Amino acid sequence: MCEVREKDKIVALIDLGSNSVRMSIVQIYANGAVSILNHVKHMVQLGQGAFLNNVLQREAMDRTIAALSSFAQLCETSQVDEIIAVATSAVRDSENGNAFLAEIKEKTNFSVSCISGIEEARLIYKGISNSLEVSSMLRFYLDIGGGSTEFILGDSYKYRELDSVKVGCVRMANLFMQDKHGVISEKEYKQMQNYVSTLANHAIGRMESYVAKEMIVSSGTVKNLAEIAACLDIQDKRLIKDNFLSYKTLCQVVRLLCSRTEEERKKVLGINPKRVNVIIPGAAILQTVMEELGFDGCYVSSLGVREGLLRDYIEKHFPHVKTQDTADQDNSVFKFAKNCRYEEQHAKHVGFLSLALFDSAKQIGIHTLKEEDRKLLYYAAILHDIGTFVSFSGHDMHGYYLVRHHALLGFTETSQEELAYLVGSHRMKEIKQLPQIENLSEKRRNELSMLSLFLKLAEALDRSHNQTIDEALFKREGNSVILDIILTAPSAVEQEKIEEGRKLLVKFIPEFCDFRWNCEKK
Repeated sequence: MCEVREKDKIVALIDLGSNSVRMSIVQIYANGAVSILNHVKHMVQLGQGAFLNNVLQREAMDRTIAALSSFAQLCETSQVDEIIAVATSAVRDSENGNAFLAEIKEKTNFSVSCISGIEEARLIYKGISNSLEVSSMLRFYLDIGGGSTEFILGDSYKYRELDSVKVGCVRMANLFMQDKHGVISEKEYKQMQNYVSTLANHAIGRMESYVAKEMIVSSGTVKNLAEIAACLDIQDKRLIKDNFLSYKTLCQVVRLLCSRTEEERKKVLGINPKRVNVIIPGAAILQTVMEELGFDGCYVSSLGVREGLLRDYIEKHFPHVKTQDTADQDNSVFKFAKNCRYEEQHAKHVGFLSLALFDSAKQIGIHTLKEEDRKLLYYAAILHDIGTFVSFSGHDMHGYYLVRHHALLGFTETSQEELAYLVGSHRMKEIKQLPQIENLSEKRRNELSMLSLFLKLAEALDRSHNQTIDEALFKREGNSVILDIILTAPSAVEQEKIEEGRKLLVKFIPEFCDFRWNCEKK
């Protein structure tokens, strides 16, 4: 069968950070080539005041919605086909974060997914590493955001470590720069460094166990520090040539900035006036990490989450142009399953049967679900019984909560919620307490119900955990649909359990007629 390839697409990629909101509009051609149509950034300082009590402030939310509304207009005029938007630290750490995302949806029609810190780190790695010279040499990546700092270690082929720490330039400004308009003393700057060192101790310890040859930093604040150095007499030649900010130069810039009052800092050559209150905390993060890990400088990158989103999108939708198979979702799901001591043979057989049902149903026109849905179904099959790690009684609900609250890589908040929903609804019985995904469209809820049906049937067909069902396929015979089940041995348990799914089958497939049990293996 010929591979179906995506057509040319215009895609918008939005990164809603704690300090800035950024959007890239790109044209992706059928051969995987990319053309950048537009880059837009607004410093909305969404995290301003939010990290003191974990509540997003109304004024900051209004600024953000105004910026996103302008993005929406630009998407319309650019005839964007698809919008991918993610939110990071300020939203995920705030009690009103979900309510704010709902407000964004209502006012801009953007569906923004909140991602975990570890997922943010993975995207940053993908976004930056793809732009560097291919090498097996280990590199250390640091992304200093407004609310969190991501620590990544890896070569060009895969990451080795991912970590996220709740230390960011806006979060620290909330703590150390509130009502601070004068100069910053050495003691006050050292307090910031001690704060960073304490909170990042575990992440730094993980990185110390490797030998990384280069440090690459992605941060608007660090980029601004380099711009200040370039405007002064203290810059070195590598900064001009390689965008390399040395530790010595960083310390000189820090001394300059700390010796100025807030008003005086605004007049420093090269400084972005909107970063006046966050640039010193950002410098404290960078300097502390450099000192702890022994780097004499860092390369400054302007890439990050958006570029990671783009690379992820191309790998998923244009697999024929993929240069590296990172398999982040696969690795993350199976590692999680093993940590929960899953029954591997049973889980994989349920996965096999689920996909057989999915594929055969699609072939005869029962559904038009996408490849991403097929993968989601398989992951749900692998994880469907992990709740027994907590207790067999109510293991479906335990499974829901385990999946919902685990940091799975490669998943947005929405896709992980969908995965959790499938895991929690894998049994034939209906569970009224299972949270419904009410923010999704009716169409999407129906699609998830169809996926849930396949998982329920597959699980019933290996109820004994003996893998006696060799295959299960939907087939059309005239105007009716039958479920053809091929067994390798008598399976009374499976035959009894699958009968419980008859009503569900008729509900979702009105043409369903009957089960056909075939004891001759094909």
